[in-house]
Amino acid sequence: MASASERPFELGDWRIEPARGVIARLDGGAETRLEPKIMDLLLLFAGSDGRVLSKDEIVGGVWDGRAIGDDTLAAAMSRLRRALGETAEHRYIETLPKRGYRLLIGDGAARADGPGASSEAAAPPPKAAALAAQGRAALAAPYAANLAQARLYFEAAIDAAPGWAPAHVGLADTLAALHLSGQGSELIAAAKAAAQAAVGLDPDLARGWSALGLATLLADRAFAPADEALRRAIGRDPGLPSPHRHRAFAFAATGRFVEAERESRAALALEPFSLAAHGALLQILITARRYRQALAAANQALALAPASSEGWYAKGWAYVLAGEETAGVEALMKGLELWGLGEAQLAPLRARYATDGFAGLCAAGADLFETQTVMFTPRLTDIAFLRVAAGQPDRAFAALETAAAHDDPLLVLLPWLPYCDALHDDPRWPRLLDRVRLVR
Repeated sequence: MASASERPFELGDWRIEPARGVIARLDGGAETRLEPKIMDLLLLFAGSDGRVLSKDEIVGGVWDGRAIGDDTLAAAMSRLRRALGETAEHRYIETLPKRGYRLLIGDGAARADGPGASSEAAAPPPKAAALAAQGRAALAAPYAANLAQARLYFEAAIDAAPGWAPAHVGLADTLAALHLSGQGSELIAAAKAAAQAAVGLDPDLARGWSALGLATLLADRAFAPADEALRRAIGRDPGLPSPHRHRAFAFAATGRFVEAERESRAALALEPFSLAAHGALLQILITARRYRQALAAANQALALAPASSEGWYAKGWAYVLAGEETAGVEALMKGLELWGLGEAQLAPLRARYATDGFAGLCAAGADLFETQTVMFTPRLTDIAFLRVAAGQPDRAFAALETAAAHDDPLLVLLPWLPYCDALHDDPRWPRLLDRVRLVR
């Protein structure tokens, strides 16, 4: 049985068949096949009830809130108008400068085939689509407050349209992001449930399979079902970056770094201006101990965003791990400065480095991370890595044990992280690995 969003419907003089990706004139004209984004655009207008759709609402409903240029939107609108056979005398879509676009054909409600079908089944419900667009905008900057706001938007979108799969995907993505930021181990089970709801409602939704793949990896620590979901996502939309990024993490979590780097670079090629994609590649390269390549990747990221604290911090560790301590310390200090530390906090760190070397700097840095709560919130794993470099294994193990108790997802990489090499001969190391839920 076709899902609600796949059922054919009539709009003006046209019959729309979303499942087949085609439209045809009711007077018996030949079918025209639409590319997926253009069909999504048509479905958004079909469910708009004649409202003016703003650019933000269109981007949220069709491009999932991803940043696109005005030229991309204008080109998509042109292709849709051409497919509908619009002429100067016979217009289908009206452009309202500085406001958006409005559908001019039909009576504002698409008539879906089948008993109980509705206009909501054929296209995104306007209220839910607007809420989801706001959720995607908040999710684009994954800070704690933004993630909390995104969750509220997507939960409201689900309340407005429980049967609309993209709202469930947005909630799944948000809950997974919250879990990845260390804000709660219980959230990933809820993320998996939301992703399962999305693919149940729309089995062809690539973003739903992408979200389910990541949630399965993090909730169940099972590579095979996670990878199956991610490959389904790529098969449905090869141009979607997220399943490549999630596959890279999955491969790294099983020590398959050649595949991890390949997938990470594929994601970056699809979104070359994404700092998150650059950061993910940096993490993969450092974990794979490809420090020179990591430095090159850090320089590329910093060329895009010179004030990226995460970029400088990762570059610093890449230098240190490559044996270039002086350059590494300079980069690490730059990262701390961009994180918000003022001279009052930085000066003692420099003094400690001058007297006690890198180990002393890391000990002082870990002390600072454990006591400050205003500038930023460090992960327990970050503190643990500093304790290892400071020659404080007891305190490093204590931080890692606490991180394991909180199910920190970064620990799936623990067997390969170079920061922890000095702990491998400690008898507590195998016991720690037994406590961590590694990916199988």
